[in-house]
Amino acid sequence: MDFTLLIIIIVVALAFDLVNGFHDAANSIATVVSTKVLSPTQAVIWAAIFNFAAYWVFDMSVGNTVAKTVDNSVIDLWVILSGLLAATVWNLLTWWLGIPSSSSHTLIGGFAGAAVAHAGFDVLKMEEITKPLMFIVLAPIIGGVISFIITMMTIQRKFIVKLLSYIGLTVFTVYMTWAYKDIFDIKPIMIWIIGILLSSFVVIFIIFELVVGKNNTAMKEGNLYKKLQLLSSAAFSLGHGGADSQKVMGIICAACIVYANGVRRGEIKGDIPEMLQVTEVLQVKYTNDEGKIKKFKPAVSIFENDTVYVDGKKIIDLSTKENIYEDEKLVADVNPNNPFLLHLKKEGIDVTNFEKVSKELKTLLVYTDKKDVHDTETKELIFKNKELNPNYRYAKMFTKYVDENGKLKEELKAKVETKVTNKTMPIWIAFGCYLMIGFGTLMGGWKIVKTMGTKITKVTPLEGVCSETAGALTLFTVSQMGVPVSTTHTITGSIIGVGATKRLSAVRWGVTINLIWAWILTIPVSALVAAIIYYILSFFN
Repeated sequence: MDFTLLIIIIVVALAFDLVNGFHDAANSIATVVSTKVLSPTQAVIWAAIFNFAAYWVFDMSVGNTVAKTVDNSVIDLWVILSGLLAATVWNLLTWWLGIPSSSSHTLIGGFAGAAVAHAGFDVLKMEEITKPLMFIVLAPIIGGVISFIITMMTIQRKFIVKLLSYIGLTVFTVYMTWAYKDIFDIKPIMIWIIGILLSSFVVIFIIFELVVGKNNTAMKEGNLYKKLQLLSSAAFSLGHGGADSQKVMGIICAACIVYANGVRRGEIKGDIPEMLQVTEVLQVKYTNDEGKIKKFKPAVSIFENDTVYVDGKKIIDLSTKENIYEDEKLVADVNPNNPFLLHLKKEGIDVTNFEKVSKELKTLLVYTDKKDVHDTETKELIFKNKELNPNYRYAKMFTKYVDENGKLKEELKAKVETKVTNKTMPIWIAFGCYLMIGFGTLMGGWKIVKTMGTKITKVTPLEGVCSETAGALTLFTVSQMGVPVSTTHTITGSIIGVGATKRLSAVRWGVTINLIWAWILTIPVSALVAAIIYYILSFFN
């Protein structure tokens, strides 16, 4: 029965992703349709392509936040199913009414409501729930502010001022994402996309000025922004696909983990099918002497009798306690007969290439059961309620982060975290979720398109470019922080920001206030519906 229930959950989760696609399709195509840059059919195909392309760009930061909204050790598969059913019901209802509510928040509300019905309010992890609650307010504000700034830069009539403004925005954004890439685990491809997106505007503005110059007309400029809207809508669709598919991936992974732990405890008979095996990576988050947040991400292997592991820019021989690499460079006086170096030479690996060298060590894969963290390969206990097991085979590589009693050092503000990544889940989960949201987008959501594209404020191609670019930048950056930000809230705030550059009265505040009420009600209503569904289903299990 448990295995059948898990399969049902996966099917319902993928169905929710499909609904999410056509429910939120309006977010990425509303402005490009309302400005008549693309026909509705062309727009949904364009958006679906980039929804699916997000598979190669985004990791699982948001998915982990959603999956850890509740304590997975005290819930069961019925809780997850109830949350998914409630989220799907609310999404379909708001789609039917043409209300652009948040699929992210309905999923979180449903998951939390069913969990509370099952185990009480103690099951909630408030630090994880606080993030989406805060961004109900912050997402539209951030999108609106960025949109306002970009619009003011774009409508600037002095070319040199416009050019310098965009160059400054490009440099600042790329620098900030690069500076925080290790803290938020930002993929290099994400930084490249942000840089290329903003640089493209700079290049296109320069070419337009050189070709058109003083012969500029409103029609020529309008045509320019229509072409640019293809770029901005593609970027926003990419952000939408990455941010929203992760949430469903997180729920499916949570279900697989709950099922696997049931098998390990003997509560569920049978084995864990290979296609449903989800593992996690472990990291220790801490603050260094300079007050900067750092992460220790163990990757370790044994070479002959020596245990070698990576710690940041160092590779350390745990057996001899000597550093083999420091600052990503081979230590000058290191023993040339070190088993790890001999292994590299045997494999023909360039010992000066730290990136290739570090890949020879295996990332430490773990699974969590209640508050305990176990080594997936050996089933050994690593941390018991955040206290290191001294008998664990690799225990010594954590010495820097724990005291003599094995407790995490308070002066370092050390914290053990586990998370699923694209590499620690079966590939079909990520591929399936991105595929379903792409198909869902192809189905469209015309009622919500009308609300987003025409009822909030009248949008021109120029304003469409600015709002979509602002929305994309918000999704790219905030999603990497693990915040399940709403694409709906983000693009709505961006459109409002555009309208506010004309005058505040250009925004139809009556429509906007109705949308805000829908946003406020989404989490509590979804939670209530999920609790009711859970109580109904409890009669059948």
